Amino acid sequence: MIKYLIASIIVLLFAVKSNAQQVYQLSQYLQNLYVLNSATAGLHDYTEVNMSYRKQWVGINNSPTTYYLSVNTPIGKRIEINPQSSSVRISSPAAYNSVTRKSYHAVGGYIAQDSYGPYTLQLASLSYTFHLPLTRDLSISFSPSVGYRNVMFNQDKAVVEFGGDPTYDAYVSTRGNSAQMDVNAAFWLYHPKFFVGYSSAQLVQDRLKLTNQITFEELKAHHNLIAGYNHKINRNLTLTPSVLLRYVDQAPFAFDLNFRLDYQDLYWAGLSYRNSNSIVAMIGLHLSNTLRFGYAFDFGLTSIQTRNAGSHEVMLGLNLFNKEKAIF
Repeated sequence: MIKYLIASIIVLLFAVKSNAQQVYQLSQYLQNLYVLNSATAGLHDYTEVNMSYRKQWVGINNSPTTYYLSVNTPIGKRIEINPQSSSVRISSPAAYNSVTRKSYHAVGGYIAQDSYGPYTLQLASLSYTFHLPLTRDLSISFSPSVGYRNVMFNQDKAVVEFGGDPTYDAYVSTRGNSAQMDVNAAFWLYHPKFFVGYSSAQLVQDRLKLTNQITFEELKAHHNLIAGYNHKINRNLTLTPSVLLRYVDQAPFAFDLNFRLDYQDLYWAGLSYRNSNSIVAMIGLHLSNTLRFGYAFDFGLTSIQTRNAGSHEVMLGLNLFNKEKAIF
């Protein structure tokens, strides 16, 4: 009986993580689109470095804690400028004969760690992205990526009711290597006024292996579809409504409805509704032309909210070798 109870608890832990939380949950993906969609690598003319820390369900012992570090950068010239003379300054765009947008490449990667109870999920990914102009303002990008995941078990955080239980001891002693490889794909269609993107996770759908003897059914593929529109209210304010749709086989359909308001490209505030789950409030600012900061607070809408103080997420971003217009 104890054997089946332990197995059921383990399955429940992983089902909650893989289905309800869509691999791992983040709220500030609009501030770092790369962690959601690798085809956004190289969208800006600088190397983008982002770091984040998320603590979910503060007040509950061993609740999910997530860290990540991501980097992406463009490779190659994005535009070809043809001035009337070599003495024309870049501050005089009206003097150019033409500006030709070119196809170009980008690379990126991230490492992440997601801890929950005695388990730690370690993730890593590398991606390549190709950007192709379709019209003067419309472009599309494609991105294959390869990933790695490993599930670790920390015996010090496991609490057993009776010491010396043979089933638990056998589980600990027979845990083998649970590392798995993954291959995913993404695309991004973008215009100064709108964007549409698709991304995937766990397309390989390998089987989850907890010990040398216990192997559960295959991991489910995750599909994300996001779309948004940039509305210029006036010279200072830009409103960006967007929606993120998530689909996992045999799991409830999920979506995020987001609203982000930017002021002079210096400050932003956002509000997000995650269906039947939480409401998220976000704020952020550019501390300099290189440094960005963001914070998000999740207020849960489920019964578990009565037993915790919400979820907190902090993000720090660096724009290295920035060739775009200086803010300060």
